[in-house]
Amino acid sequence: MAQGSDIVIVGAGSAGCVLAARLSEDPACRVTLIEAGGEADSDVVRQPSQWPLLWDREENWGYSTTAQRGYALRSILCQRGKGLGGSSAINAMIVIRGDAHDFDHWRDLGNPGWGWRDVLPYFIRSEDHVLGASAWHGAGGPLAVTAPTSPNPIAHAFVDAAVACGHRRNPDFNGEHRDGAGLYHLSVRDGVRCSAAAAYLRPAMARPNLEVLTKARALRVALDGDRAVGVDVFDGLQVRRIDATQEVLVCAGAIDSPKLLMLSGIGDPAALQAHGIGVKHALPAVGRHLCDHPGAALALALKAPIPAQPSSNLVEAGLFMKSARSSGGYATEIQFLVLPQAPGITAARGRSPAMAIVVQSCRPLSRGSVTLRSADPLDAPLIDPAYMTAPEDLALQIEGLREARRIAAAGPLARHLTGELAPGLTATADADLERHIRGTGGCINHPVGTCRMGPGEDAVVNAELRVHGLLGLRVVDASVMPQITSGNTDAPTIMIAEKAADLIRRAA
Repeated sequence: MAQGSDIVIVGAGSAGCVLAARLSEDPACRVTLIEAGGEADSDVVRQPSQWPLLWDREENWGYSTTAQRGYALRSILCQRGKGLGGSSAINAMIVIRGDAHDFDHWRDLGNPGWGWRDVLPYFIRSEDHVLGASAWHGAGGPLAVTAPTSPNPIAHAFVDAAVACGHRRNPDFNGEHRDGAGLYHLSVRDGVRCSAAAAYLRPAMARPNLEVLTKARALRVALDGDRAVGVDVFDGLQVRRIDATQEVLVCAGAIDSPKLLMLSGIGDPAALQAHGIGVKHALPAVGRHLCDHPGAALALALKAPIPAQPSSNLVEAGLFMKSARSSGGYATEIQFLVLPQAPGITAARGRSPAMAIVVQSCRPLSRGSVTLRSADPLDAPLIDPAYMTAPEDLALQIEGLREARRIAAAGPLARHLTGELAPGLTATADADLERHIRGTGGCINHPVGTCRMGPGEDAVVNAELRVHGLLGLRVVDASVMPQITSGNTDAPTIMIAEKAADLIRRAA
């Protein structure tokens, strides 16, 4: 069957796994899923506490950014999953939908059907939630969503300290309220990571109408005039074409989806021609509008280390808060992620025992790009998120660090600490905190927007996720987000794919 299918999907990440499972529910629909990586089902992947080790393994593409002007000309690691489950197989498993206004804003940008009321049913459909079925949550869906089983005492101490500082105690960031402090819900089932592959794909792989090809590199989408008709792949031995009689779905993520389109001759004509690639379809927005959540850490010295449980995701507690600079209807502007063990945080400089409170602005304004390094499909793309180039992003990071410092000084957390490692209590001026952010900051690995959805010339796909001006070709992953969501991006990516499955089925 691998030589031709009704639907060919490129990329077995969060979106690709959902689509392969949902579309193959129809036994008459032949589906081929192409994945460059392997099974991604090792013990290191499965054990939640081991995800930092995945940054140096075969389950990761090993990308890094160009030198970042906003980060003192440092190159920042760009962690992207490689293998079944994609980035859901290497991430920290935090399940956050974002703010309802995020999706209403998508709709208002010219994308009917993507408002909060439209997308909530797809979030609910995906879930098998520890809280059970309700107006906010689903039960019996593929994706397990659970609470931390043995939270670190530091996680509880942070929540208590935030409440002591006036923040709401929030037991469910995906429930009625977005703001406040609490423990994150996680994509973990029975103490094991519940990646999109574990949740959706592996239960479907026994179906005779679903073919999953691993270690197969997609080289380009094949076009016949203005229609996508298949995908050329290299399987390590030969290049062959997998025909698609209905549609090609590009689900390679915010870095590799625009790369694949450009290699296929779809993109900015001048950029393509500079690499000797023939222009098949002019679409200048491909690769533009890259956005990612920045991160900067307050590193704190612990009196004594508290070991993590194997089932811990190492980032069990957090906070969403409204900025003093807030305007508009969004509930929050700053997210905090608490790491009770943080020897790998740049700001901690390897000193142990240490914890960290990582601060991220929810909706950064800095925008960058993904471009080709060359016409060779095996070359990594050039990734330039342009971190910290918007002054508003820097202001929110500074505000967040000051609030993190205030929470750390509150009794419930302060009793566990011996001092501040970085930026250090002498760093009191905005200029001091700016130096710390630019010198040690990084990202939360949530790239989006490079094939953004919308009706205008600055968009790549329409509200049905079809590539503008082409037939039989859609992009379905985080790259289509017209604005980044206010939190972790895996759950919204799964939602996008759940909705896309319905769009595709209706069009068949």
